[in-house]
Amino acid sequence: MKSNAIVNAFMAFFIIHTSQFGMGILGAPRIVYLESNKDAWISVLLSGIAISFITWIMISILKQNENRTLFEIHENLFGRIFGSLINVVIVVYFMAVHYSITISYVELSLTWGYEGLYEWVGVLSLVLITIYGVSGGFRVVAGICFLSFIIVIWMLFVLYQPLQSLNLDRILPILSTSPTEIMNGVYKSSYTMLGFEALLFLFPFFKEKNKVHLYSQLAIWFTTFLVLIITIFSILFFSSKELEVNIWPFVSIISTMRFPFIERFEFLVVSIWIIVIFPNLCISLFLSSNGVKQIFRIKQKYGIWIISIIIFICSFFITKRVDNDYFIDKVAQIGFYLWFVYPVVLYGIITIKSKIVGRS
Repeated sequence: MKSNAIVNAFMAFFIIHTSQFGMGILGAPRIVYLESNKDAWISVLLSGIAISFITWIMISILKQNENRTLFEIHENLFGRIFGSLINVVIVVYFMAVHYSITISYVELSLTWGYEGLYEWVGVLSLVLITIYGVSGGFRVVAGICFLSFIIVIWMLFVLYQPLQSLNLDRILPILSTSPTEIMNGVYKSSYTMLGFEALLFLFPFFKEKNKVHLYSQLAIWFTTFLVLIITIFSILFFSSKELEVNIWPFVSIISTMRFPFIERFEFLVVSIWIIVIFPNLCISLFLSSNGVKQIFRIKQKYGIWIISIIIFICSFFITKRVDNDYFIDKVAQIGFYLWFVYPVVLYGIITIKSKIVGRS
């Protein structure tokens, strides 16, 4: 890896956190609540524990294949042909993630403040600014993640107004749902918590690799803390029926806030939220284009444009809300198996192969 393409290990915190924190947080409380009811917060906490364990497995895989991305590990482990086939699946997945984030934000914008705007206009705008960001290389993407964190973190300190509307009785009694329902909530919260898998592809870009694990774990638990707080807030703020039908609980909570200098604070938040999802878009496009580069041996800049054009064209075919929700659910399901299950299987394969090679 060229020295001008790598960043310090502490940047792993900002990259992993901003990869996880995006559109999913706006609707996660409702989705998890539909499965785990009052114990939805327990499901979120268990998700954090599971992700922390999976991250440890990922780091173990990467340490055995230092200076290789997962794309390169696949080719080294399974051969050029079969490894490339697996890489194609991953590239398509990241393209789907990129598209799901794009259509989710466009839908949110059309609902809160930009009614009447054509969907393809919103998609084109996001595609163009993402191309601009990713074309600068990984260091620019890392800088975008850092700036996004610094610009948006202040929103945590404006949530004091809804505190007076919280009802503690709505979260009691604790452990009133069955273990099966809680685990269903863990499964449903996986889409919100995904993003940590970027570590498998960005590990070679970090200096001081022995510190990357620490900063990655800090990022994961910080994200878990934020999702946990917002989930608990939503449970205490809304009644059961309100939370079940509220598509974006977090935005609805913000809409109740009033300031003397701004009338509709939620419009400001929805506009600023593009800064939250921008790192998600940049990282997913960077990873997918990097995969295209690895598979087809072409320059990454060509992969960036090819993927972006495909995503823009897709925006003309999936336009109904029902279709969007179905598409996002499928992406979440695939992401669960790819990044919660597959790393464990891959770790087992690598461990067995290393033992066989060691004996021979």
